[in-house]
Amino acid sequence: MLHAYSLLVPEVAARVFETFADVLDTPSGRQTQLFAAAELLVMVERGDHPELEGPLRRQVSSLLAAGGIGLTTNRCCGT
Repeated sequence: MLHAYSLLVPEVAARVFETFADVLDTPSGRQTQLFAAAELLVMVERGDHPELEGPLRRQVSSLLAAGGIGLTTNRCCGT
């Protein structure tokens, strides 16, 4: 969440990412960043932190475009 909230100040976001890159720059770290962004975007829809919408959507797009997030197709129930 710290990185997501820091997106409003790109210099701080870069520093936070650099500090925690060993965790954030992994498949599970990227998944966690997507989860945090999704949670915050729900809050944005409810009227909280509207200024985060643009930076969060850009981060989500960037994470998805980069790939390597370790998501797999659900193969439940023989499908």
